[in-house]
Amino acid sequence: MGRLHRRRLAKRTLPALAAALLLSPLLFAMPAEAAATSPPLGTAANFAVLGGSAVTNTGPTVVTGDLGVSPGTSISGFPPGSVTGTLHSADPAATQAQADVGTAYGVAAGESCDTNLTGLDLGGMTLPPGVYCFDSSAQLTGVLKLDAQGSPTAQWLFQITSSLTTASNSAVVLVNGAGQCTNNITWQVGSSATVGSGGIFLGNILANTSITITTGASSTGSLYAHTGAVTMDSNKISTCSGAIPPPGPLTISTTPSPGVPAGGIISDSANVAGGLSPAGTVTFKLFGPGDPMCTGTAFATTTGTLTGRTASSGDVTAGAAGTYNWVATYNGDANNASVTSPCGSETVVVTSQTLTGRAYGLTASATLAGHTLVNVLPVPDTGAISTTSSSTTTTPCVATLSGLVSAHVLCANVTTVAFPAKSTAKASVVDAGVAIGAIPTITLRAVQSTSTTTCRGSNGTTTIAFLQVGSTVVIPSLTTVAPNTTITVAGVKLVLNEQIPITGPDTGLTVNAVHVTVDVLHLAQTNVIIASSESDIGGCP
Repeated sequence: MGRLHRRRLAKRTLPALAAALLLSPLLFAMPAEAAATSPPLGTAANFAVLGGSAVTNTGPTVVTGDLGVSPGTSISGFPPGSVTGTLHSADPAATQAQADVGTAYGVAAGESCDTNLTGLDLGGMTLPPGVYCFDSSAQLTGVLKLDAQGSPTAQWLFQITSSLTTASNSAVVLVNGAGQCTNNITWQVGSSATVGSGGIFLGNILANTSITITTGASSTGSLYAHTGAVTMDSNKISTCSGAIPPPGPLTISTTPSPGVPAGGIISDSANVAGGLSPAGTVTFKLFGPGDPMCTGTAFATTTGTLTGRTASSGDVTAGAAGTYNWVATYNGDANNASVTSPCGSETVVVTSQTLTGRAYGLTASATLAGHTLVNVLPVPDTGAISTTSSSTTTTPCVATLSGLVSAHVLCANVTTVAFPAKSTAKASVVDAGVAIGAIPTITLRAVQSTSTTTCRGSNGTTTIAFLQVGSTVVIPSLTTVAPNTTITVAGVKLVLNEQIPITGPDTGLTVNAVHVTVDVLHLAQTNVIIASSESDIGGCP
């Protein structure tokens, strides 16, 4: 049986062959005499890119070889793209090269088909040398392996009646002995070809119309668009004389987000380089400050899907302050083994909040015609507390304060919590009296103020069991007083539950349970604060 007759017989047995392909491993065992012959390229062999109507580029594309267009004249995008060869715009060299492309296209289209793959995706297949044809379009999703079976001169020809499309990150690779670049792979495309983003493509494309090679893809083999345009975006394209090296071993590199205050959001991103068009997922593990060797249970675990060659962990809320470690693992796929970034290569420092506060029982001053009548400094007073850790500061309560301003059992306390950040100040006075000069006597019982601040905000409260000014009873029983309640009795101004926001580097709130002021023509002045508490926090996310 002659070779041509056997090839025609192969076409007639397509249904049985297709069924076998779908039910068995995608490795084709071709007859020993099956072979493809690469069409002669003539002067076109010097061109890495040759368009019919135009050549356009976006981004830092690198073309190794000549670049030209004919009969069109438009070449754009160089720079930012670069060409190691010569640019030809409808000059004799480009015109002759297009004529040679036409000849090569005709030769390729005229070869007899060994195996018809119509309706099948090339992804996942392993194909020995031969002529493969598609009655309509061809699709590549994943990795196509071309098995030279030990022959350095093995050749493949793909005859595609309409279009060729490869998905993002798909790849064509040579295995078992074929030369990386000997013009041994030809793609004859009846209409247009599109190489997906991030893809790795091998072979010369002879497209009757146009070719689009999308962002980040590379091609070892020339792009010949006979009547239409060649469109590029940040690619590497080479003739076989300047071959792009095959992909190296798979590696993973990571970029953690910057440090944040405790309670802030952190994240990680991973880039997977090398390998054969890696796809799938990356697992991100975040280890807390108490696990610098990343050997314990992860503080958080997330999974990101590779888009192109990158994946993201998504956002994670960092807890207590300290140094956190991200570890990213690419989980591998059918063509690539897994790989993991080392512990310690991507740290994130989470800083503490500054927790501050102050509380005191009472302070008072009074003057008459410039002479001091009363001068009581804050008592008892915690002083200004500032810390990054959990703490409690409690002053000894003052049993008795006597004089024109008198009081019993005055107490003050400030408590801080490191995470979640919180500062709480409290001040209390069991009873107090103010009897200065001619102003009405003020009597108070069971006075308490509280100020609490977290990174979400501040709040304050004041309770008073009894308040009387002269003969007027203002509060007869235990009452939770509304903020900034202001009353004036016989020339005495009282602000109850006085709340003063703190702004600036720190944010917080001062709460004065009772603030008494008297000003008679600037000659007699009184200022008394009873049960003052202040809480604030700096460095919130």
